[in-house]
Amino acid sequence: MPDPAKHFRRYILDSIPVAVVTMDINFKITSFNRKAEELTGFQASAAMGQLCRDVLHSNKCKNECPLQTVREYQESTTGLEAELTNQQGEIVPVRIGTTAIEDTDGNFIGYLEIIEDISRFKEMEREKENFASMIAHDMKSPIVIIDGFIRRLQKEPTCKDNDKIWKYLQVIDDAEHKLESLIHEFLEHSRLESNHLNLKWDYIDIANILKEIVEAHRQMVEEKKIDLQCDCQMQTPVNADATYLNRALTNLLNNALKYSSRKGKIIINARETDREIVIRFQDQGKGIDPEELPYIFDAFYRGKSEKGESGHGLGLASVKSIIRQHGGRVTAESTPGKGSVFTVRLPR
Repeated sequence: MPDPAKHFRRYILDSIPVAVVTMDINFKITSFNRKAEELTGFQASAAMGQLCRDVLHSNKCKNECPLQTVREYQESTTGLEAELTNQQGEIVPVRIGTTAIEDTDGNFIGYLEIIEDISRFKEMEREKENFASMIAHDMKSPIVIIDGFIRRLQKEPTCKDNDKIWKYLQVIDDAEHKLESLIHEFLEHSRLESNHLNLKWDYIDIANILKEIVEAHRQMVEEKKIDLQCDCQMQTPVNADATYLNRALTNLLNNALKYSSRKGKIIINARETDREIVIRFQDQGKGIDPEELPYIFDAFYRGKSEKGESGHGLGLASVKSIIRQHGGRVTAESTPGKGSVFTVRLPR
């Protein structure tokens, strides 16, 4: 008589929208769901009992096998990107997660691998890179031409002597610089988001970085009569790229200054715990609406309260990208009318 529980487990496996493959301790396949069949081109009946490398044909099998990682270090792997070659010879980009399988007594009996087809995701990545390249070439070239002709016209005696023409040239010149700035910010953000940054890792002193940032903003602080306090209780150097980390922390101080009222207060605090470095930027500005708070790190997002403010909505998105590529995270808390707190957490 058929086992209802066994059939039910099979129905569940076949309903999961990603490939699920299990292997015994010798890497031989013991189960193979319907999505795994679609991904590889192998029928479950043909895959069962075969070595996983002979079915999955992953470019990680030889030198970076995730199953070997689980075996040697007793650690699960997640988010590993790889390429599989299916039975039709097509290369399929995938994301793999692997863990050990244990019985009820805690004995190791095999492996579980979850494989997600990320072809569409990779296609979108390429489209994004192509779009950025198009922006870099097809939009920057006309900007250079416009800028060149503006300079030539500004040198013409006729233009200099005609107040109306000179005024129009100034308006065009200002608009051209704003557009050039937007293109530059967009391209820089695209580089950050693509994870193609060539980070120059070194051990840096957070106290010195914050001191440089504060000094660079001294004039703005004095103009707005801001009470800027910087309390850095750091002893351990941080492994980071000094240039990009400086840029991220500068953006956070810029943000605090931008939305602080005259004679307000900004407190920068840096401290270390056993596991991480915590840097906080606290201001007494107008704060952020609770409905807008979840979206402030999105690229090009401009809140309702930012209408009329300068900027393109890329500053905080860049901060998030830079901190993420350092293995950290950035969060924000805010109370409208009382101010905001932005917190950066970096691994020690």
